[in-house]
Amino acid sequence: MIVVDLETTGMDPERNSIVSIGALDFDNPENTFYGECRMDEGAEVSNIALKINGFTLPEIRDKSKPSSRELLADFLEWLASIKDKTIAGDNIWFDIGFLRENFKKNGMKYPFKKKSVELHEQCKILAGLPWSLDAVLYYVGIPPRNKAHNALDDAELTAEALSRLLNGKPLLKRFRQYPVPDVFVKKEK
Repeated sequence: MIVVDLETTGMDPERNSIVSIGALDFDNPENTFYGECRMDEGAEVSNIALKINGFTLPEIRDKSKPSSRELLADFLEWLASIKDKTIAGDNIWFDIGFLRENFKKNGMKYPFKKKSVELHEQCKILAGLPWSLDAVLYYVGIPPRNKAHNALDDAELTAEALSRLLNGKPLLKRFRQYPVPDVFVKKEK
């Protein structure tokens, strides 16, 4: 399973642009991907999106950054060695929409399976939690985010929350200092 998070210039995959991709191989969590690109020519920019992701207009217009096509090619290269291409994430349909549109627009094949894993669906099934990543993080014993969104950081937080929900144990070293709530710890039989 590949946990993915995107940062974009807005909410509409046809009008807005990807500006970063973060991903983590759930079966090998030290294997991560992070890349940034300049926004697509003619794409619209929402000030609200920039406030959320922390990018500035000069950063997303920086011609020294790769194009979205080049970023997707790098992402595909990273994905090539990963067997389980099930995509997972927090509000994953947002990311899937942008990925599908951008792979199509760039004449590239969409690499993921039709199945997906949504963090909030898992939490809703297990605990009836509200639809907020920070609420899920609190529920699984991880402090909430306190800064602008970062695609790789959010992918890692989502993977950590999924591991605690599904496996009852931490996934990444940086979160081992936060105990997994007893409700999720798998009991030996």
